[in-house]
Amino acid sequence: MAKPIRSKPNSSRSEQRRQELRRNLPKPTTAIRQAMLRPDFIRTAFIIFGFLVLLSLLVIWSREQLLVRVGQFVTDTRLNRLDFDVQDVDATRAKRQEAAENAPRIYTTNDDLLDRLQASLSGLPTAVSGQTDPTVLASELQDQYQLNEFALSVLQDMTIEGEATPQWQQWVKQLVEIELRNLALLEDQEYMIYQLTAPNRRQLQMPDGRMLTLAGESTSTKQLNATNPPERLRQAVSRVGFPEAIIPTIAGRIARDGQPTIMLDSAETDRLREERSTAVKPVINKHEKGEVIWKRGDEITAENIDAAIQEASYFRNSGSFIQRWLPRIGIVILLAILSIFMAAYAVSSHERISRNPFRLIALCFLVASMLAVTTWISVEAPAFLYAATIAPLLFSVVVVRLAYDRRLAVFIGGIQAAIATMALQEDIGWFILMMAGVGAMIAQITEVRHRNSLIRASLVTAVVLAVGCVVLNMIELPQIFEAWSQVTLQALQSAVASLAIGFLVLGILPSIEQVFGITTGMTLAELRDPRRPLLQQLQQHAPGTYNHSLQVAHIAEAAADAIGANSLLIYVGALYHDIGKMNKPMYFVENQQPGDNLHDKLSPAMSLLVIIGHVKDGIELAKEYNLPREIIHFIESHHGSTLVEYFYHAERQKAEDEGREAVDEIEFRYPGPRPRTKEAAILMLSDCVESATRAMGDPKPAQIENLVRELARKRLMDGQFDECSLTFRELDAIQAAITARVTAIYHGRIAYPEAEQADDDLADQPDIEKATDS
Repeated sequence: MAKPIRSKPNSSRSEQRRQELRRNLPKPTTAIRQAMLRPDFIRTAFIIFGFLVLLSLLVIWSREQLLVRVGQFVTDTRLNRLDFDVQDVDATRAKRQEAAENAPRIYTTNDDLLDRLQASLSGLPTAVSGQTDPTVLASELQDQYQLNEFALSVLQDMTIEGEATPQWQQWVKQLVEIELRNLALLEDQEYMIYQLTAPNRRQLQMPDGRMLTLAGESTSTKQLNATNPPERLRQAVSRVGFPEAIIPTIAGRIARDGQPTIMLDSAETDRLREERSTAVKPVINKHEKGEVIWKRGDEITAENIDAAIQEASYFRNSGSFIQRWLPRIGIVILLAILSIFMAAYAVSSHERISRNPFRLIALCFLVASMLAVTTWISVEAPAFLYAATIAPLLFSVVVVRLAYDRRLAVFIGGIQAAIATMALQEDIGWFILMMAGVGAMIAQITEVRHRNSLIRASLVTAVVLAVGCVVLNMIELPQIFEAWSQVTLQALQSAVASLAIGFLVLGILPSIEQVFGITTGMTLAELRDPRRPLLQQLQQHAPGTYNHSLQVAHIAEAAADAIGANSLLIYVGALYHDIGKMNKPMYFVENQQPGDNLHDKLSPAMSLLVIIGHVKDGIELAKEYNLPREIIHFIESHHGSTLVEYFYHAERQKAEDEGREAVDEIEFRYPGPRPRTKEAAILMLSDCVESATRAMGDPKPAQIENLVRELARKRLMDGQFDECSLTFRELDAIQAAITARVTAIYHGRIAYPEAEQADDDLADQPDIEKATDS
């Protein structure tokens, strides 16, 4: 009979186990929280935050500027982003000017003249009453009227008891108040304007404030002639009713004054013009959302630019919060992604950047400052947009390539090109063109050992960018033949900018090396010259050490080539790694004569100080002669923290013989540091192999191979390679290369008697252990 299934207790125990496991599992958030609280993470976060803020300000400001110029053929279409009304300033100004010009010219009567004429004419009959001889008249009266006997006789009839008749008074009043005002006698300049002004725009303001339209003709004061007065003046006097005989006399009197009867009232005329102009309402143009400002392929005009500026201004002032800030927030998010991506890659791929925050700051400053140059020039001078983008981009790429490597240079170039594309509102074709220039420049720069390396790289890049510029415009511009001058200018800008960067970097290369702590191939090529002062001193004071350094340089160079390391750097480092031996050259075996060993007179402890001291002396000499930091690292790390075995064992033996306590091994080690680069590790191994092989006398290939592997194993087990990124595969390749080169140096020879004697002499040399210590 089958047993009953007990599922509930089992399931209960399983659930308890699962809960216990969940409690015991590490919480992933804890690890993340701990990582975020690390000082280096916080420091990097602050750097990137500052970098992001600066980039955001640059990009947002640049995107809100107008990056076009009059005469440019555009590759995109620009539309209105919202409905808005805007005053047409030019049209409004034209209408107001037209209204002002159509305002009437206001004239007023010359009351002083008219009053004087009225008084003079009214008193004329009285002044000549009873006189028939013109010669007895007062000279002033005769000058004014030029009276003759006939006129005097007529005037006698115009008096009653010596006073002018009422009829005469009526005629004078009518002449002055009506005829002379309507006659419109004007100054010559105003007369010409009057003649050109429409009658409905000529108004006479009467003393009582009424306005009369001056529809009739006018007379210039230049036309007044007392001897032969103008016909219009004669007719005016005649219409009043004066006797025919007296008309020339009265007309001549008016003409002799030569003054206008009406004058322009400038103040009233200007007031009326201003009033009419102000009354004109502004001309308003309505713009709808989606209206085309310019379309792809158009040639930009001044009107297009004005319309774009108006639209941008209205959008900035009247656009909604979402319309204005949503794109800005999107830009900040994209820039944050790029910034974090750049920092993460730079820190994770380069130990020098992760160890030194100032390198990350310098990298961010380089990118931000170059982007600032790009945006500023593009905004201020849109015609030079290509040069403003290409030159800073290539400068950043070249500097990063020289300071680090190709991968980081391509990465930084891509980041800067992407941000520049965003800031200048360009499309993917522009970004591809920039990356083509970056790739061309980086592909040409391997090791800058000669001055023409940068120039050649710039020339190739110039050709690539010029051709790429033409191809890009073939794609983007519908009518490229109409814009051939623009395309040619852009291609020339691209080429010239590339060449200029080559010469610029070449000129400031020492400054770049100092700021970023790098050593270029050109500097290394100069340092390897045996005529350098420091190397000449080494040859003179320690010739054996100099020959040893040369052999180490050749061995290390072959090993560096085997793993793709910087062979020129390691060659120069090998030349200078033992310069400290110049201070006490005869204490080192390669400079000693057979049978002459100064260490025989010293205790092991004193010999240790001399041997170890050559590292410190070498560092001081290197700093005195301004050797690059990378070369100094070879000097300080070529022994790492290895044990000075020969004198350590000698001291132990001495302590044992004297019954003292054995010395601590740490006291007989070099102070370090250990090699931090592959090149420094290669030099360490090459140095000890060359010294040990020289002490072997007549080494065979198998002996050399065993020696190389043994020394490499000892350094590896001693932890000397722990701080560099050397892999086991690379270490194996280094051992093979060193073995091959050392075997070639100590190749087999025919054993002549002299050679046999020489072999016997070599047997007297210090042993391998002592040789590798120095």
